[in-house]
Amino acid sequence: MSEKFDVVVIGAGLGGLATAGYLAKQGRSVLVLEHHTIPGGYAHEFKRRGYRFEVALHALDGAGPGGWAYQQSADLEVFDQVEFRRMDPFYTVEFPDHKVVAHADLVAYEAELISHFPNEVDGIRSLIDAMVKTFFDVRRFVYDGENTRRPGFSGIPNSYPHMIAAMGQSWEEFMSAHIESEELASVFSTLWAYYGLPPSQLNAATFILPWVSYHLYGAYYPEGGSMAMSRAIETTIMKYGGELRYRQDVDGIEVVDGKAVAVTTTKGLRVEADLIISNANPNDTMLRFIGPDHLPDGYVGSVKEATDRPALGSLVVYLGLEKDLIAEGWPYHELFLATTYDLEDDYAAMREGRWEDVGLVISHYDHVDPTCSPEGSSVMSITTLASWDYADQWGTHGGLDDYSNNERYLEIKDAAGQTLVNRVAELIPGLKESIVHIEIGTPITNWRYSLNPSGSIYGSEQTVENMYMNRLSERTPITNVFLTGAWVFGGGMSAAMMSGRSVARRADNYFAGESAESLFTPDLEPDTGDEPVILEDERRLSTPAATTAPTPRSSHTLTAAVSGREIDFASPGLPTVLVFHDQDSVKAGAAAVIAVRSEHEDAASVTVANVVDLQSVPKLFRKFAETSMRKSYARAEEGLSEGKRAEDYVVILPDWDGSATQGFGFSDMGEDIGVVVLDTDGEIAGFHRGENATDEALEDLRRVAD
Repeated sequence: MSEKFDVVVIGAGLGGLATAGYLAKQGRSVLVLEHHTIPGGYAHEFKRRGYRFEVALHALDGAGPGGWAYQQSADLEVFDQVEFRRMDPFYTVEFPDHKVVAHADLVAYEAELISHFPNEVDGIRSLIDAMVKTFFDVRRFVYDGENTRRPGFSGIPNSYPHMIAAMGQSWEEFMSAHIESEELASVFSTLWAYYGLPPSQLNAATFILPWVSYHLYGAYYPEGGSMAMSRAIETTIMKYGGELRYRQDVDGIEVVDGKAVAVTTTKGLRVEADLIISNANPNDTMLRFIGPDHLPDGYVGSVKEATDRPALGSLVVYLGLEKDLIAEGWPYHELFLATTYDLEDDYAAMREGRWEDVGLVISHYDHVDPTCSPEGSSVMSITTLASWDYADQWGTHGGLDDYSNNERYLEIKDAAGQTLVNRVAELIPGLKESIVHIEIGTPITNWRYSLNPSGSIYGSEQTVENMYMNRLSERTPITNVFLTGAWVFGGGMSAAMMSGRSVARRADNYFAGESAESLFTPDLEPDTGDEPVILEDERRLSTPAATTAPTPRSSHTLTAAVSGREIDFASPGLPTVLVFHDQDSVKAGAAAVIAVRSEHEDAASVTVANVVDLQSVPKLFRKFAETSMRKSYARAEEGLSEGKRAEDYVVILPDWDGSATQGFGFSDMGEDIGVVVLDTDGEIAGFHRGENATDEALEDLRRVAD
């Protein structure tokens, strides 16, 4: 006989725990299923020979009022159970020519940076000011959402301009508007490794939001480590009637008539639920537990894309030392060691496994938690980012069964770890002789305990194009299945708890028969205004999105939205009509397509394509465009007469950077369009713009077709 709960939460990472805690407090019957023996995901510990080792947490951002961790920790009664210690200084970083202290006081840290880079005083101050403005834009966005003051989709850019700007550019781009020194940029970006990508690739807001939270509202460490936080939320869940069951590997989500009805585990447990929330990775949740047959093809592709682009994992050396580092004068909780100001090379070294060159984080936990080691001893960890693919998956060749007994794996792991220890031993005399216990974790270790693809510690990569509204949504095509955690929200422990808070709010509204937006990022679908349109066969289609960047005009090849069909302008193979327009001239472009197709119905004789100039569309909104495009393509496919394939008749060529449009001499399209006719060899047989462009192009096409 099956059990029945209001909500089943899959996975006891902080995202799943927070979701369950909120819902239990709301009076819902909640069951959390976890494959491990303890809660927390990456927020946990292990003990060896009297030493307690923190698995992942270096510092929790903003556990003071106003910071990102504060509200969830207060709501979930964590503060009632755990003592938090604020760090001062936050960290110290050593570069080849600079040693910089990141003071807890933001103005003191600003002064420290200015003392090292006096020629950049104005830039340092304007950069920090811009970051704080971005942070408060997002805070306002959250509070406006909670209090139903948030404007419609089209009003978001004007209401939260700093938020939208930061979410749509890289951290490097954001910095470059304020500072010039490459060395300063590297020093300022010290925390980039917390987020898994160098400044050139990392989403600016992903760096800014926790940075301001750390520096304005505190970098904290909980006494008892991150496991104390996980256990506290576990206690809150149970206090309000929720249940947690460990060693339960979920293997299925039953779907009937488009709705999830039950969760099953490998131990034969079957639990019915009105709502299912998964903190597991989306590939397992949607493609393995539910299965592609229950999902739209486009969504299956999005899930695969997300999990095919995992962020890096980590290489961590855990050391139990028979040595009192505090008594010997070691002053740091967190010391970053950077061998170069070239962060691109640092990132490459991490990916390639050049352990003698990689940047390191040395964490001494006794500074913030004296309970973690026996008296007169110390706990230390040495951390760097690391790739799943290093040394052919760390010597396993992909064979992960019994990998911990694989001699080649052990050899490669130990050699990498020893290299890090040797480097730190140069700073701490007698370090190696004082080691009582050493343990080394790799990306494969991460995978074993978290089941995250490639041992990722941040979910999917946190690039400009892959964050916030461009990430997988909390919602899924199964209306009573939601996702939470890093894969939908981004990495970090405060982020995981915020994700749980947002999804719990959605769940509460689901039970009330109402809809709710994400608390922390704009949802994809607009709620006001008209979507841009393109017409085909007298049907309205939404403006498409781009998947590839154009090449120079002489060898231009663009890829059609959804179908993936490639159109080579240099050698199209068929007479081709290209209708150029932007979002303001969509209707005119649609009318041109209809006019050409009315005279040349057979796609096998003439190709007709929209080339949409999308250079003005911020990167942040690309996922929205892709979503609209998929829906439009599906509608168009349904409307075509029997025997016609959408990939032949719906040819929408996104031009993200406008280079194809500009290559043909078009600019500032406004409400105007341009029409180009190409012969089978790609030669221009007609070039027109303006009110009569379509009629003139049809004359050219008649000559080419004849």
